[in-house]
Amino acid sequence: MLAKYCPPEIWKNRNNTELYIPFPNGSILYVMGADKPNTLRGPNPRGVILDECKDIKLATIWGGIIQPIMTANPKAWCWFMGTIESQDEFWTKYQYAKTSGNENWFASLLKASESGIINKDGLEEARKTTTEAFFKAEYECEPSANAAAFFRRIKENLWEGNLQKEYGHIYKIGADLAKYQDWTVLTPFDLTTFKAGTQDRFNQVDWNLQKSRIEALYHRLDSSSLSVDSTGVGDPIAEDLKNKGLNLDPEEGYKFTETSRRQLLDNLALLLEQDKIKIPNDPGLISELESMRFVLKTTDGGKNKIHVEVPDNLTDDRIMSLALAVWNVREPIKQQEEEFNLYGTSFN
Repeated sequence: MLAKYCPPEIWKNRNNTELYIPFPNGSILYVMGADKPNTLRGPNPRGVILDECKDIKLATIWGGIIQPIMTANPKAWCWFMGTIESQDEFWTKYQYAKTSGNENWFASLLKASESGIINKDGLEEARKTTTEAFFKAEYECEPSANAAAFFRRIKENLWEGNLQKEYGHIYKIGADLAKYQDWTVLTPFDLTTFKAGTQDRFNQVDWNLQKSRIEALYHRLDSSSLSVDSTGVGDPIAEDLKNKGLNLDPEEGYKFTETSRRQLLDNLALLLEQDKIKIPNDPGLISELESMRFVLKTTDGGKNKIHVEVPDNLTDDRIMSLALAVWNVREPIKQQEEEFNLYGTSFN
């Protein structure tokens, strides 16, 4: 394929034995296999393209060989390319690039139906002659169903828009507070329609300003209750909010333990699976929900135990805020209607 893009005077100087092409400016393009990772050690490249990432030992090649080169040479760059077929290491890198906010990372997804690389007839033929799961993965870059996925029916329960205060509606807020490098996330939830609104996510804000933002959202929606993470440093925050008249649910705030955290997640998963709630069409939230999975771990005692978590380089603050917002809700509350007596005085 390189012959299509390299002028003849460059292409004719290629070395077919060692698989490299020298350029007039002194640069050299090497083509190297990744089946034996140790053979990649030694060179000090300015740029690396890791192609077909799903088929290589990405954790070993990137973490053990390429990443140290990138760290030592700040001007070096690396592309991860391939087809997303499952929630593997390549998928995790893609999610990080898409949601982390790190300006040194960039993510792009190019579906065959949108790129134009394959014509419509060829695409339709591929659709008819392969399974739906294979077509979606190979051509449309949609990971196949993963048995380890914790949340189901995410995309079926998306809605466009944001919550605006409406007469007769009752609102609740879920607040997951920042821990060290994490983010504080506020999620408004309409108890009348069972729709979650756009999340407010921020970090590097001191505690007083965080409390102010929570109060502002609470009063703007005239909320009936607030579920706030009161674990550790969140305990005095929850107490201060309670003293300012905010109605906490539960009254002392929600303390995270392994058991209580799992109860929150199970409740959210059940509401989604039963199509009871709608969540905002937010790529960050969707990515977190899709990345959370069952993980089998061995305890110090040698026993296997199943955990529910997101990959190490991703966060779950959006998930936990949403889970707090929908905690302890069962059915939508009937909209309150205003009635008038004969003398024009309104009452509920």
